[in-house]
Amino acid sequence: MTQKQIKQRRILSKIALIITTMIWGGSFVVVKNTVDVIPPIYLMALRFTIAAALLVLVFVKRMSKADKSDAENGLVIGIYLACAYISQTLGITMTTPGKNAFLTAVYCVIVPFLWWFVSKKRPDAWQISAAFLCIIGIGLVSLKNDFTIGTGDLLTLLCGVFY
Repeated sequence: MTQKQIKQRRILSKIALIITTMIWGGSFVVVKNTVDVIPPIYLMALRFTIAAALLVLVFVKRMSKADKSDAENGLVIGIYLACAYISQTLGITMTTPGKNAFLTAVYCVIVPFLWWFVSKKRPDAWQISAAFLCIIGIGLVSLKNDFTIGTGDLLTLLCGVFY
């Protein structure tokens, strides 16, 4: 690959990342507006029925090769994912899309600490610093004047843990 191709690929990668971020961030506004019209449980049922149908169409051959272990692992992951989406979607009904997006992303900071629990490998100074900054950010975004946290914000934080 030439230097020009490498440079073009890097630029395209950055553009793709920006577009992905815009779609991800914009989806919170769309969901917030949608749950004002459609109950959250119906919205999730519709979204995931469509997603399941599309995944079956795309991966039907692979699914036929799945064994009991695959099904058990998929069930466990599916339960966590369902809990995450339920708490996130219910949370957005009681908070703003911006807060919901910010608090959902707390999983990025939680992962090194969960990995510490599993692997016994302590997070490094950067990860601990990021967690500390995230906690400050959560406080600034979520805490009210009387230092309480709203139900929607709490549900959204719970969603981050499930993710």
